[in-house]
Amino acid sequence: LVGIDTGRLRSFPHQLSGGMRQRAVIAMALALNPELIIMDEPTTALDVVVQRDILQQVEDLQATFGFSILFITHDLSLLVEFSTRIAVMYAAQIVELAPAGDLFRQPMHPYTVGLMNSFPSIKGPKMELQGIPGSPPNLIGPPSGCRFHPRCSRCDPANLPLYRLQTETAPMLREVAPNHWVACHLY
Repeated sequence: LVGIDTGRLRSFPHQLSGGMRQRAVIAMALALNPELIIMDEPTTALDVVVQRDILQQVEDLQATFGFSILFITHDLSLLVEFSTRIAVMYAAQIVELAPAGDLFRQPMHPYTVGLMNSFPSIKGPKMELQGIPGSPPNLIGPPSGCRFHPRCSRCDPANLPLYRLQTETAPMLREVAPNHWVACHLY
């Protein structure tokens, strides 16, 4: 089912390539016919061709067996092709949740916008990449209010009422468009 030749059945992990090891783990995950498979960075350390092959195979297996996948990754390029719905997290909290196409067409949370602007696009005009200033917070003592506010370009002390809200009150995740949820005081 996962594309490993039966002649490799008695091979040790060190005798398999990275892609074959990943396929073996997928086979183990499918053994009990689960309803949900959690894949945490499933293509890390694999070359782009092997990544594509494995994800295509997972997509085919999903269509055959009908399981759902919780796909955890930092690789936005993988999300756009293989996800139906995306939740963006910052500092252990969901800041945006939307159908994949909607999220890529119109990201709303400043962190999501920053993520999108920090990866090169293979289509459209060339744009200068922009990083997100600052560093992620220490989760032992996260900032008050919105956890992203110390790095947020939209958090400006010149707008004192909004600034106080952003720095003192944690935003709630709310629906701002059909099936598009954002945890941000700007909405």
